Amino acid sequence: MIRKTVAVIVLVTALAAVFVASFLGAFHAPRPHDVPVAVVGPAPVVATLRAALDARVPGAFALTPYADERAARDALAAREVDAVLAPQAGRLVVASAAGRTGATVVTEAFQAAARAQGRPLAVEDAIPLPAGDAGGISGMFYVLALVVPGIAVALLLSRAAPGLGAGGRLAALVSAAVVAGAVNAWLADVAFGALPGHLPALAAVSAAVVLAIALAAAGLNRAAGPAGVAVAAMLFIPVGLPASGGPLGARFIPQWYAAVGQVLPVRQAADAVRNVVSFDGAALGVPLLVLGGWALLGVVLLTLPERRKAPAPEPVLVG
Repeated sequence: MIRKTVAVIVLVTALAAVFVASFLGAFHAPRPHDVPVAVVGPAPVVATLRAALDARVPGAFALTPYADERAARDALAAREVDAVLAPQAGRLVVASAAGRTGATVVTEAFQAAARAQGRPLAVEDAIPLPAGDAGGISGMFYVLALVVPGIAVALLLSRAAPGLGAGGRLAALVSAAVVAGAVNAWLADVAFGALPGHLPALAAVSAAVVLAIALAAAGLNRAAGPAGVAVAAMLFIPVGLPASGGPLGARFIPQWYAAVGQVLPVRQAADAVRNVVSFDGAALGVPLLVLGGWALLGVVLLTLPERRKAPAPEPVLVG
């Protein structure tokens, strides 16, 4: 009894340590790295500005020259850059919908550079956060509300219908994902107005996220039993959530951690939700590709033949 009690205490402590190390490791000292910014002007102007910024915050911004402001704004709407600087017009264009922290950091850095040159800099938020999400954190919690049901349905279905074949299990997971995605999207859009204006697209993306998570968890459960579901839960929540950048964004956490998040479904789910709600569905290719990869992994694991247990040895009769 004492040994089991000690084992439980050690396990819970280790679990808590994973959460603390993962979340604080990602968020305790946020610093920008390679934040893409379009600069309207010739390459020499961009080079001068880059040198000035690197002297203040090395490696924080990746500047790209654009011939005109229209093209730069199109790149902002397409999620190719996070801000647009038009030096001649004295204007900085941001998109707080892409990340409130990023817009604030970009604004402060470029306003400081403009003040150092004695030039005014007006700031325009071309793609603001929804009115119902002024703090910019609803998207993160919304994605978490998709991940948890995805893991849960895989685990509960394996317990409620252990004899269900691969086809029936896939149909059940698809049905659960569609229903959960539609209900969550309705709550986020209609009921609370936190992620408004694109209900059908939000419901479709939400269903895709739930399905990818559910298939991956179900496949790992088939391959490794409850331990497989535990691996999925740890990978997608205490690792995947902070590695996505959370409310800060992936460009404000350690780069190696952001690279891990790039291949996990949570980061891509967050990007997909944000791009549907605020950017008219731009830049969905990579998120859907990564989510599809996790879903495919789950399908492959679900369709693998079960390992047969070795038959018990026949009793030897003596006499």
